[in-house]
Amino acid sequence: MFRKSIRFSLVYFVTAVVYQLIFHQEVRWIDNIGIFILLVLFIQFYEWAKKPYEWKKKRGK
Repeated sequence: MFRKSIRFSLVYFVTAVVYQLIFHQEVRWIDNIGIFILLVLFIQFYEWAKKPYEWKKKRGK
């Protein structure tokens, strides 16, 4: 789960840095790192929320 979020976010980060280097000749590191961290957190939250909670699990005990 964590590996998947890091992989996708890292691909975005590298793509953004390369794009900015090629077309703008300057890289906005703080913006890219901030977006990278937000993507990691969002994907972690999304993966966590996909797991269903079993409500009757505790009632049966």
